[in-house]
Amino acid sequence: MNKEQCTSEKISSRTVGIIILPLALFIGFFGALIVPVLGAFFAVPLLILAGVFIAAPQSRVCKLLLGDNAR
Repeated sequence: MNKEQCTSEKISSRTVGIIILPLALFIGFFGALIVPVLGAFFAVPLLILAGVFIAAPQSRVCKLLLGDNAR
């Protein structure tokens, strides 16, 4: 693995999180208008998933390649 692959890995995981985030907000908003409990049932896991993807840590290999202070 090289530095370019590490950078693209981090960008791709954040991109997936940014794509899921508006979807979760959309489902949560319209779910709250129509059926609040059902909307929260679907929106909360998607919001958590989006947060996990956005804040995903680097792999151990990338931490070693880029150094400890690279984020």
